[in-house]
Amino acid sequence: MKRVLILGCNEITKRLLIYLCNNKSYASDICLASRRKEECDELKNLASSMGVRVMTSGIDVSNAEGAMMMVRIFAPDLIVNLLPPELALDAMNLAINAKADYIDAALYGVPDIPSPTSLLSKQFQLFAEFQNNCKTAVCGAGFVPGAVSTIIKRASDNDFSKIDTIDLLSVSGEKKSSGEGEGNNDDDILYSEDVKATKSFINIEPDKTVFYIEDGKIVEADAMSIEGKSAEGSTVYLDSSPMITDLIKEFPDIVNARYFKLGKKDPKEHKAPKEKLDLLRELGLLSEIPVRVGHAAVAPIDLVAAVLPKMQVDDSPEEEDTKPSGMASYEIYITGQSKKNEETVTRSYIIKGDNEQIFEKYNVSAFEYMKGSALISGVKLMCRDKWKKPGVFTPAAFDCETYFNALSMEGIKVTEGEGKPF
Repeated sequence: MKRVLILGCNEITKRLLIYLCNNKSYASDICLASRRKEECDELKNLASSMGVRVMTSGIDVSNAEGAMMMVRIFAPDLIVNLLPPELALDAMNLAINAKADYIDAALYGVPDIPSPTSLLSKQFQLFAEFQNNCKTAVCGAGFVPGAVSTIIKRASDNDFSKIDTIDLLSVSGEKKSSGEGEGNNDDDILYSEDVKATKSFINIEPDKTVFYIEDGKIVEADAMSIEGKSAEGSTVYLDSSPMITDLIKEFPDIVNARYFKLGKKDPKEHKAPKEKLDLLRELGLLSEIPVRVGHAAVAPIDLVAAVLPKMQVDDSPEEEDTKPSGMASYEIYITGQSKKNEETVTRSYIIKGDNEQIFEKYNVSAFEYMKGSALISGVKLMCRDKWKKPGVFTPAAFDCETYFNALSMEGIKVTEGEGKPF
């Protein structure tokens, strides 16, 4: 049993607190700490109805001296960091000074384009401090990279004698429309993209440079230079991800690896209203030849494109969609030599979640639910000292079967199959 300090107050905090209260063999004492103590107090009242004593405190981890005074009073064995990733180093320094173990959900400061000498997140800068304290820090124990890397590692151990290619697909679900005009026929609307073709309807920046692994080398490319299809037929586009960087670190012999992300709108979902385009063309407003307006020369098509509404763009990270609809899925496709017969095979490992059902029950998206489930699984293992070695690690550094079983118990179900939709 551990004295557990939980930093941050959100829906994952609530789920973790309820779990620890229902399973009293994991934690002897619990402290909730956040900038807004009143939020922690609300959860404390929930815990008190379950017969568990919970402390609360206000805390600002960027104020090291003030935060440390509170930490010394509680004297935690384990610090669970649910604060924004950019506060990870402050929270880790608290754990070092308190001589406590540490776990968080996300990697912070992973390089946009990795190199052989630059693969690690900033959390690994504190490796020596945790090692000297004989304490364990597990970083990125949310769904990405924690659960995904573990699923790949387990597949490598059980199914493949050699892996050639790994393709990862993230399909968060479709955003529900909101505001005025909800339920209107989208085909009646003329968008800026209809008169001047751009790629701005994709939730990946068109000029963004991304990377993938080809023939063992890091290759930079345009974000939309490669597209594919998910198992359900959604169009996905090449993007960068900390997952690929983590694969390079955990599987240094990897040959090919790519990450694909769902586009906000498939071009097939919207048909430009032909009558409106014909009218603009008849009026000469689709001409690309500049005309002088005062002291400026402007192409009519540029003016029209500037005044028309743009398609809704979703720039949120893959795991932070607030209220997407439909099914979310994270798809892993591995191609390599089968352990059974040494033939080249492709196997799929797919995790799905119904956004609407999960949001109704937990008030979070399916991906956020998966992130919470993965973190709770890791906290359970740390409370039982199943993850124990001095230093800073990601979950892939520990026994994959143990973590995989813990993930399954928390509702992350992996459907295995053959082939891929590419």
